[in-house]
Order: sequence, then structure tokens, then C-alpha cells
Amino acid sequence: MSKRTKTLLLALIVLALLVGLFFAVKLLLPQEETVSSSEASTSIKLISMSSDDVASIEVIHPEGGFTLKMKDGESSIVGLEGLPLDSDRLSSVLSQATSMTAKEMVEESPSSLGLYGLDQPRYSLKVTKTDGSSFTMEFGLESSASYCTYVKLSDSDPVYTVYTSDLSSFAYTTESFVSKSILPTLSANADFKSISYSGADYEEPFTIEKYNFDEDGDSTYSYFSYAITSPSLKPVDAESFLEYVDAILDTTAQSVLVGNYTEEDLQRYGLDEPDANITVTFSEEYEEDTVFTFRLSFQDNTVYAICNDVPIIYTLAKADWMTLRYETTVHSLFLLPSIYEISKVTVQTAGNTYSFDVSGEQSETVTYKGQSIDKTAFSKFYQLLIGATHDGNYVPDAQPEGEPVLTITFDYRSDSNSDTLQFYGAGTRKLYVAMNGEIEFTMMSSFLGKVQEACEQVINGEIPDPDWKV
Repeated sequence: MSKRTKTLLLALIVLALLVGLFFAVKLLLPQEETVSSSEASTSIKLISMSSDDVASIEVIHPEGGFTLKMKDGESSIVGLEGLPLDSDRLSSVLSQATSMTAKEMVEESPSSLGLYGLDQPRYSLKVTKTDGSSFTMEFGLESSASYCTYVKLSDSDPVYTVYTSDLSSFAYTTESFVSKSILPTLSANADFKSISYSGADYEEPFTIEKYNFDEDGDSTYSYFSYAITSPSLKPVDAESFLEYVDAILDTTAQSVLVGNYTEEDLQRYGLDEPDANITVTFSEEYEEDTVFTFRLSFQDNTVYAICNDVPIIYTLAKADWMTLRYETTVHSLFLLPSIYEISKVTVQTAGNTYSFDVSGEQSETVTYKGQSIDKTAFSKFYQLLIGATHDGNYVPDAQPEGEPVLTITFDYRSDSNSDTLQFYGAGTRKLYVAMNGEIEFTMMSSFLGKVQEACEQVINGEIPDPDWKV
């Protein structure tokens, strides 16, 4: 065997011995654990019990704490008897008080509890079981580095850390458990029926209802389904009004001020003589109506409220539905009669009178002084006339001077009744509008010139533009 071959063989033997030694050492050394398994091995169950075994849970801290009691599987808070409670918060307390896991033991026999804030605990938890036994947990400082709180059982020495987030429900006060959900959930079949307003801010009751004008035989507002019924019968816009209804159903309390209030509390928050008393009614198929009530007091930007006669004073976020009034809710259209219900339309302006007779099952025949009028032209003309809208300027006490500058009369087929709109000058670019002799609002004066122009257009076979606001 050559010297070179011997050297190579020796090198291979040495390499084999080194590899074998490496694996032997690896087998003898303890296996390195992963981070997750390490954390799992140091986790310590401090509390583990069934909520069925709980008789009471008492939390004491500088803000007052609370006492939760269990009876027949139902939880209650001492001092809040008879009040609606937040079920999620009750469940959270039960969960955290019956199951608590420490992240780690910090010190088994601490020489100074003051290092952990446990010489004078920030708060404590006492759980009493149904068998009469109990235990108390004390809570000290928070460690911002580990997001933990130092804790210990009152009858033992070891100090542990528990994630602060696992102790969140122990920060509640008694008042924290009063439910801020002030309205129960309606059934899928519930339908808005009415809303009424009264109180110090209302000289007379103001009511809006779901309303069928056709059943009532009212030709003036044929196409509306919601109406102000007090102080007078007027339509409201369904889309915008139902947004208010949705807002009511979404209402939750901002805060709970007083539970089981006294007369002094009512006077303090202005609820002995509320600014608004609001009653909202929903009809339920095959069931009794569901009624919600609100007593509201407005002080600066705060709304104090009592809801559904529950003995709690809440604060609510101010919302438009709380202050609805006749003048802000009535539809901007003065009237909306169907063309199929009209027998005659008469326009009087600038010394001229234009009378249009309408007949036929589909109102297909229109005449002026015995002469036929183009149906398309009259249809556009009619759209213009019923398109008169107020500008939101409420003037119920207005006393116009002089004669009307424009009068439009709609005669109906079915009941031989009529509706009349009269327009009076109201200053710069404004008109007072009287509906059957009653003035409530003003409107833009551009409507007058547009109608005067359209009268001449339609009798001459031209098609007028119904848009008078351009």
C-alpha cells in the first residue's frame, strides 16, 4: 500500500469517528424547546371553576367596584335590581373570574410585596362558591414591559403575572352594568305606525302617521303614504321621514347617569317638565302594537332622557328626530293631485283666465274654450302647476297685501270638491302661498313667470318646460 493511500485511509477513519462523536453528544444533550412550548410549561392556572359553582363575585377598587350575584343561573348586580343590565359585561365578569391563567410565577416567597404594588393592592377580587367557600385575589402594579399585572392569592405567598387584558372586566363599576341598549329589537314584521310629540317645546301635539289618502277619499295628496295628522293633515316625504325612524331604532345611550332616580333627580336634569315627550308606535302582525316612549330634556349640548319608563336617566347624543316640528317635516309640495282625478284646472293671472276641461277614463281629452289641447303639452303643463314647492320659510302669521298675482284651482271628479293655491307678492323674489286660504310658507317668485309663460305655450300647441327652478 502506498504512502498516499495510507494517508487518505487514515483521514477517512478520523472523519468517521468525528461524525459519530457529534451524534452521540447530540443524543445526550437535552432538546431545546420552542418559545411556545416554553411559555406553555410556565403557564399556571390560578382559577379554574364552573360558573355554576359561583354564588357571588365581589370586586373592590377605589372607584367603588361591584358585587355580582348568581341565582338559578341568572346573574344580577347589587344595587341595580329591576334595571336592564348589559348581558355581555355580566358574561365577561363570569368568564374572567372563573378562569385565570398566570403567564409566570415571578417570585415564590417575595421579601417585599411593595416591589409589586401588592403591599397595598390596587383592587381585589373575592369569589364565593355555592358551597360557602371563597378565595380572594389581589392585584398590584402593571408591568408595561410585559403588558401584565402582578397578582397573588391573599392566603398564599407566590406572586404571578397575568395579562392585564384578561382582567379588563374587573375595572367596571356598578353603573357600568346598566344596559345602554334602550330599545328592544323589533320583529321582522313590525311596521311604523305613528310618532307623536308634546311637551314644553310644543304648543300643541304634533303627530305623524302612516296614512292612506286613497282610503280616506282625499284627492289632494294621492301619492303620499305618510302624513302629519296633527295639528293639520299634510303629507311628509316618506324617504326622508323613514331615515328619522331608522335613527330612532339605532339610538343607544351615551352614558347612564342615575338608576332608580328620585324627584330631585328629575328636577336636576329637567325631566320633571320635559322639553319633549315622544311616543313611537309600531304595528306588529298578529300581536299588540309595540310602543317606545322618550322623555327628553335639552341642556346646552346634552340630552337627558328617560326611555320606556325604565327608572334610569340616560344621556343621549342629540339627533334631528328629537326635535321634529310641523314646519320642518311637512312635504315641500303644496299638493299632489292625480291628473286622473281632475275634471278642470283653472289658472288666473295678469288679468287672464285659463280654464282647461279634462275628461276621459285616462284623462286623454283636454279642451280650452272648446278647442282640443295636445295631451303631451298639457301633461307637462300640469307637472309644472303641481310642482310648486315651498322654500322652508314658515310664515303662518303672514298678512299679504293686495290681490293674488296667481291663482290655480283644481276641480275634482269624484267629490265635486276643489283645491286652490293663491300666490301673493312677498318682497324680493318671494311669494306667499295660500292653500285653500291658509298661508304657511313662501316660495321663489320665479314660479309665477314660468306659469304665465306656460299658459300661453300650451294653448298655442307648444310643450312647456315643467322645471321652473332653472
